[in-house]
Amino acid sequence: MKKILVTFFVMLMMAASANAAGRKTAIDPMSLPVPAQQLVQQHWPSCVIDNAWIDGKEYEVLLSDGTVIEFNAKGVWKEMKCTDGLPVTLVPVFITRYVVNRYPKILIIGVEKMKGGYEATLANGYEIQFDMRGNVTHVDD
Repeated sequence: MKKILVTFFVMLMMAASANAAGRKTAIDPMSLPVPAQQLVQQHWPSCVIDNAWIDGKEYEVLLSDGTVIEFNAKGVWKEMKCTDGLPVTLVPVFITRYVVNRYPKILIIGVEKMKGGYEATLANGYEIQFDMRGNVTHVDD
């Protein structure tokens, strides 16, 4: 009986910790790592952080214009989404060049850092993957 109770208790604790691991917790925007705060202030000076969350060691913010930015534990951006188009100063140069040359009137509304490269999302729905050297590896239209 003791073994059954111990097993039940261990399983209960594992379930509780697994449930908590994927849960976003609201935080004060001033609790964000300094690089994350600086990025928002520099590239979205007219916006305020409406909401900020922590999920494990990662952060997510929602700006007053609807922009969503995800940061790693050090405050370096991992993913950005902005329906009005991302600031070109934040998008890697090779992505901007490719999009301007191929789709001159289409906004870049999302960029995600991925293992080995980036994925850019365009306002026309296209998703373009790049390696770290700027070579296009996949286009999903």
